[in-house]
Amino acid sequence: MDPTARPAPPASDPAARPATPAAAAAQLLAGNDRCAAAACGCGVEPHAQAPPRQQPFGIVLGCSDARAPLELVFDAAPNQLFVVRVAGNVLGDECLGSIEYALHNFQESLRLLVVMGHTGCGAVAAAVQTYLNPKRAAGIAFSRSLRSVVNHIIVAVRSAALSLEQAWGADILDDPGMPAALAELTVPLNAAMTAYQLRLELEQRGLETRPEVVYCVFDLVTSRVVGPPDLARASLAPAPHDPIELVELGLQFARSPAVTRHLNLLRGPFADEPEPTAS
Repeated sequence: MDPTARPAPPASDPAARPATPAAAAAQLLAGNDRCAAAACGCGVEPHAQAPPRQQPFGIVLGCSDARAPLELVFDAAPNQLFVVRVAGNVLGDECLGSIEYALHNFQESLRLLVVMGHTGCGAVAAAVQTYLNPKRAAGIAFSRSLRSVVNHIIVAVRSAALSLEQAWGADILDDPGMPAALAELTVPLNAAMTAYQLRLELEQRGLETRPEVVYCVFDLVTSRVVGPPDLARASLAPAPHDPIELVELGLQFARSPAVTRHLNLLRGPFADEPEPTAS
């Protein structure tokens, strides 16, 4: 697909957004007109008799965040990705069922199963707030559906908190930048844990062929897909093989510049580095 043929995304200026439901509907219909006429290079061509058979090469589980549209993130054409999106890219029953459907029906074409988190995730922020200040999370507590999303992420939040404490000592819990660092660290850990769960699911299914499970983080600032070891380089990282690897990842991420930039640390970016000597 020619990326130059795709229309530019809407401006972030609120004035560029539709002001009424009718205007929003009109904008969507106009976009569909362009796509149906193949005028926008979206790759969806009219079919004379029947639609093509689904043959995606990848499954992507990602967040519902409007700033992280999965097909655009990977510049994928139609029929290349089977996309599942839910707040916090959590692995609920419905999401797992959708992934199982793809695994059983598209075995010939599937090669990858990607779990993608993203920086600045609102669902992760809600889970961190609930973990740090449970009494202030009344809105979440009284909504069963919201609580379900947060409960899936809380495990990653707890693991991230333990990783920060293990990497930097118990005093780090009192650091003013702790909430921001905790959210930054939870995003990749949440994606890695979900990828680990999916790896186990695939191993138990006994499929003749199964895609490789990988995970990543989409950086909303740079639009890059990044991963370990430093959350700075382009990466689709293999899913962890066991809990020990998850613990090691947590420590890696806790010491990464992406996380430590939020902390008021008196030492260097790594706890085991010697202090510089005066010349």
